[in-house]
Amino acid sequence: MNKNNISIKEADRQVYRSALDNGLVDIFLSSFVLMWAVAPYLSRFIGDFWSSAIFLPVWGGLALLLYWVRKHIILPRTGVVKYGPARIKKLSAFTWIMLVLNVVFMLLGFVAFFMPTGPGWTRMLPFSLMLLVSFSLAGYFLDATRFYVYGILIAGGFFVGEWLYQEYGFVHHGYPVVFGFLSLVVLLTGLYKLITFIRNNPLPSEEELQWEGNNG
Repeated sequence: MNKNNISIKEADRQVYRSALDNGLVDIFLSSFVLMWAVAPYLSRFIGDFWSSAIFLPVWGGLALLLYWVRKHIILPRTGVVKYGPARIKKLSAFTWIMLVLNVVFMLLGFVAFFMPTGPGWTRMLPFSLMLLVSFSLAGYFLDATRFYVYGILIAGGFFVGEWLYQEYGFVHHGYPVVFGFLSLVVLLTGLYKLITFIRNNPLPSEEELQWEGNNG
């Protein structure tokens, strides 16, 4: 009985990973990281608020594009995947936890906005910890080890940028260089996973579709 339980749990995990490990989340995430590389240049012309808000239509357009990819490229290869009760419960818990964290982070952001600014190191420490916690939770609940790595790299990117700024005079606290590089790393990872997914999951043949239709 114990072996059967383990095999069912592992099967659910494999189905989950095969359905979601396609790189689309990574590609979308890279656009968020890119904001920290480009926004410092835009803020000079349109202000801090609009330099970030201008990315909203970009994210919306990218989300529509990735939705099209999922619908026309991913789903024809995987079909509609149904998860077990444990997986559904875990994903539901992740959704609620991230919702609460986003509210907390937003409130902390307002507090930090009205507080006197200190050195770059101390100013970015709370934000870096927020990102590290968020990515760690995503890695745990989504069973994606690479999100732990993303969290460490992105959270540490603010300190690397500040070091480049103080030691070598990089503009905008080094954010364009650091986060431009990290955005490229995340994007290439997503594209690699997407290409690998397509190669490993070819479209079913007409015979397979007919057989599934007759036996469905």
